[in-house]
Amino acid sequence: MPIFFDAIFLISLAAMVVVYPMYFMQLSAFGKIMLRDHPDLLDGRGKDSTAIYALLNKVKDGQLDGVALSPEALLAYSSAKRLLYLGLILFLVVLLIGLTDASLSKRG
Repeated sequence: MPIFFDAIFLISLAAMVVVYPMYFMQLSAFGKIMLRDHPDLLDGRGKDSTAIYALLNKVKDGQLDGVALSPEALLAYSSAKRLLYLGLILFLVVLLIGLTDASLSKRG
């Protein structure tokens, strides 16, 4: 495989190592902001990352269950979503290049 693809693979892999911890830190910050600004919307949900992720997915058009989120919560929401999508794209790039390299190396 050309050195260009090797470089993209390594850069994407290194970026993944940085982006995923940033995502989980931002997800935690989103949960803390939601707990502080909108405790009524959490209705007994835990503070674990799974519950916060479910909460992140329920936000639609800046609202959660019909209640507008605070500006700080909206900023944390958009940052967490952006990091999630960036991590997903980086993972798919690494996967695509890795599978392509494996497929081409089998052919000889």
